[in-house]
Amino acid sequence: MRSDQERDHCIAELIRKVETLENEVAALKGQTTAPQKSQPAPSPPSRQDSPRGIYISEAPRKKEPHPSSDSLESAIGTKWIGRIGIVAILFGVAFFLKYSFDNKLIGETGRIILGMIWGAAFLAAGEYLQKKKNLKLYGQLLSGGGLGALYLSLYAAFALYHLIPAWLAAIGMIAVTTTGMTLSVRYNAFSLAAIALLGGFLTPVMLSTGQNQPLTLFGYILLLDIGTLTLYRFRRWPSLIVMSLIGTALIYTGWHAEFYDKPQHWLALGIISVFFILYNLHIVISRVARADEETSFDQTIIFGSAAFLFLSFFAQYNWSYTWPTKIFTLLLAFVEIGLASMIRNRAPAAYLTAAVYATVSFIMTVVATFVILEESWIMPALTAQMVILGFISLRYDMPKMRYGSYILAALVLLRFYYAMGDFYLEPFQSFMPVLNGRFLVCAAAIAGFYIYFYFLRNYRQKLKPNETNAPTIIFVVTQALSLTLLSYEVHDFFRFRAPGRYLGWGASQYAYQLSLSVLWALYAAVLIAAGIFRRLRIARALGIILLCVTVIKVFLMDLSALQTFYRILSFIVLGLLMLLIAYCYNRFKHIIFGEDKNE
Repeated sequence: MRSDQERDHCIAELIRKVETLENEVAALKGQTTAPQKSQPAPSPPSRQDSPRGIYISEAPRKKEPHPSSDSLESAIGTKWIGRIGIVAILFGVAFFLKYSFDNKLIGETGRIILGMIWGAAFLAAGEYLQKKKNLKLYGQLLSGGGLGALYLSLYAAFALYHLIPAWLAAIGMIAVTTTGMTLSVRYNAFSLAAIALLGGFLTPVMLSTGQNQPLTLFGYILLLDIGTLTLYRFRRWPSLIVMSLIGTALIYTGWHAEFYDKPQHWLALGIISVFFILYNLHIVISRVARADEETSFDQTIIFGSAAFLFLSFFAQYNWSYTWPTKIFTLLLAFVEIGLASMIRNRAPAAYLTAAVYATVSFIMTVVATFVILEESWIMPALTAQMVILGFISLRYDMPKMRYGSYILAALVLLRFYYAMGDFYLEPFQSFMPVLNGRFLVCAAAIAGFYIYFYFLRNYRQKLKPNETNAPTIIFVVTQALSLTLLSYEVHDFFRFRAPGRYLGWGASQYAYQLSLSVLWALYAAVLIAAGIFRRLRIARALGIILLCVTVIKVFLMDLSALQTFYRILSFIVLGLLMLLIAYCYNRFKHIIFGEDKNE
């Protein structure tokens, strides 16, 4: 361990060597500097007088460990204990009021006045503690308890003791709500705003007289929502707007279940339309005029407002697929895509908001497809939506919208296999191979998958890492659908036309098995040929797999089940096709085993 003098000497020697090196570098650059005479071991230099700004800092002192503000103990001690205490006091006040009522200790008016005094005292204490450095959170807890006590007192004065009329209780609760909102801005306390908003929505519920007054009710809710949106300009609490939307939807649901009837249709439509416009106007202004930061709560507002409008309108028609609901669904889809286009043009940076509006429009379009179209047109419409949505998502690099196209692809698959199993002929209707409704509808779906595969392959560089296998999956699905459709056509030809007209019943079964083997072998040959000339390894692999399945069928089923004539044809056709495929592999092996194209 060196002494202080030895350590100072080492530092001085280090400084001298640094100065020597600096002089040598300056000489190499053609500059002259007067050499500075090194000084013997000086005392430890300070920040102010150290040469070249080099100084020795004091050894860092070990800081005393202190509890983190985010620790569990801090959260329990500063927040939850106080909150539980406020709740306990509110319960105690409620039990005291009930006890005093049962035992006639305090008159009704006295109980209400006492509750109001407690609420005002809590608010005053909260205001005073806001000025204390370490007691702001505690003061907010007391203020929240005061708001709760005032709400309870006003509710008891109206509903339990009938001391004040409904309009006076409503004015009082509105005043409490306004006070809570104001204090939340003053204290920057979200909890107070949440308590005030909750009390605001509970006011019409607690003060309900059982009479149908929709204009008064929803006029009040509209003012409450506007107040919440105004509060957002001062404090960025988007979750409060979501709470406001949920409260509005719940109030409307309760009113609809209790009072709605047909004569009020246009009034109800106007009410839900006003709230839809209000919340979407907030989103548009936030993006276009103020360029606020996008949040996940905005997505909830967009989805929630559209769902509120659509479901409320649908409920007004008793959840039935009438023409008004069909037209309304399409109109809502156009409105949402119009909002997406406006956001995209006016606020290009608000990419997520535009994508969410477009997604809602897509959802409404899918709903309209099932609501409006006849059964036979649903699958082509879904296929067209899949292709269009996939192209837009690839062209403008919108991954979330592309996931919607994958969902549509799954719906098209379900509809496809539903169409396969639900095929029948009307009385006196004859089966026409290829030129029948099922084949044309399913062929349109297959063509859509081919187009989608083409887009995915051309825009492969825009796919996310978890989507790299999407082109391969779409190609495999397309081939499976194509082979399934052709196999069903062969099956139904021998089911509806061949028996009794061209062949006997036994011969038609042999011909059916032979035709199926030939079809599979031909399809395998086409796949392998396409894989060779387009350099698609996946196509060649699928062709080889299908060819193996065909070989197994011929040797295990056709060999034992077919008559001699059909057996001969089955083996000869299969053998010729396999020789042709082998020739292609040998003739074009320089293409096959060269560099494959991107799949």
